[in-house]
Amino acid sequence: MGFGVSGLDEALAATEIQNEHSLLTATTQTRYPKPQTLLLIAGDVSGDINLARLACEVGRRHPDWTLWAVGGPHLRAAGLKMLGDSSGYGVIGFASALSILPRVLRLRRRVLRFLRSHRIDAAVLCDWGAFNGRLLPYLEERGIPVLYYFPPRSWQKTGDGGLGIAPFVSRVATPFEWSAKRLNEAGCGAEWIGHPLLETVRPLPPDSPKRAQLRRELDVPDGAKLIVLMPGSRDLELKYIAPHLAQAARLLHAKQEKPTAREVLHFVVAVPRGAAQRARRYFPARIKIVEGRATDGLMACDDAVVKSGTSTLEAAVACAPQVVVYDGPKLMRAQYRLTGMRRKVPLVAMPNIILEREAVPELLGDDCRAETIARELSQLLSDNDKRARISNDYSAVRRALGEDLPFSATGRTAQMLDEMLCGN
Repeated sequence: MGFGVSGLDEALAATEIQNEHSLLTATTQTRYPKPQTLLLIAGDVSGDINLARLACEVGRRHPDWTLWAVGGPHLRAAGLKMLGDSSGYGVIGFASALSILPRVLRLRRRVLRFLRSHRIDAAVLCDWGAFNGRLLPYLEERGIPVLYYFPPRSWQKTGDGGLGIAPFVSRVATPFEWSAKRLNEAGCGAEWIGHPLLETVRPLPPDSPKRAQLRRELDVPDGAKLIVLMPGSRDLELKYIAPHLAQAARLLHAKQEKPTAREVLHFVVAVPRGAAQRARRYFPARIKIVEGRATDGLMACDDAVVKSGTSTLEAAVACAPQVVVYDGPKLMRAQYRLTGMRRKVPLVAMPNIILEREAVPELLGDDCRAETIARELSQLLSDNDKRARISNDYSAVRRALGEDLPFSATGRTAQMLDEMLCGN
């Protein structure tokens, strides 16, 4: 989540889509016994990761089921039959959304044609409300039951945002307890299943052999402080965030070269798969860039600078002190100011939203500048009391994510799917 509004949702809502309803005029399909055929749809990187993990669990339980997917590299790597690629479709801001709108509409038409020509026993939708939400009426018309994994705006604690899915879904698996309560009050069969980050990320003690191994793999010199920089993967994010992170690293490098410096800092840039080459243009050769190892970096680091989004939760689960950043083009900043989004959404980092206060610093827009980032990092590195407070706050965040639940998010969601389709 950036600090703008959902541009894709606005763009789709403003676009008249003609003749698509006619693609789905066939009679409701007949239900078949196992093996089942499922359609899974995710839009952004975190959704692709979470849905791929779920697909692997479903495949383990039911190796004879057929899984189709719209998603990115993680779903593809999981071996699903790919109906479409949604990589790069997660955008922030109306202007950015307009640039991808033709591709999104083509993908939508492809999905509708697929639904007309294939028997689908269930759909599993993951977040991406601007796209998935508009498929729900068509799925209902076809009699296809829907499990919504990570419902839209699940982080929202009040208001009616995200509740419009209620009439169209069979079950909802949501990562937040308050989200399950809101959805059940709206008529959903929702369940709090916790967050799948708890399955792959954990805090590592400073003297942990695993942490030492990860630091060696990341080429961290003995005695150095590891700072992980996470600028995101979208082109706009890299363009407007990465230069500030690179300059902040330069400022801190210059500071540590002074005779009075007491610490050696080692910087590593962590980006999703396929983004390293695009990220490299913004960072000097002396800074290592790793793909697909953000979790390792966060579990091994001393501090992190993290682009606003799911990665801020990942840092909290890993107990990595962080500075949260976001920036974009002038038009996005103007949209942010003119729509009053700062008043409507006063906190953007997920740990802060969960705790309803600023537990970790947020540097957004004009505040996302190298000097400010470097200053916040320096304070974070040296202020042990602040680090202790953040650690305590992270414990509360992990509990809110379901740390004490007796099951995993992925396992329970797969079981919910079994209950829908198999009655067990």
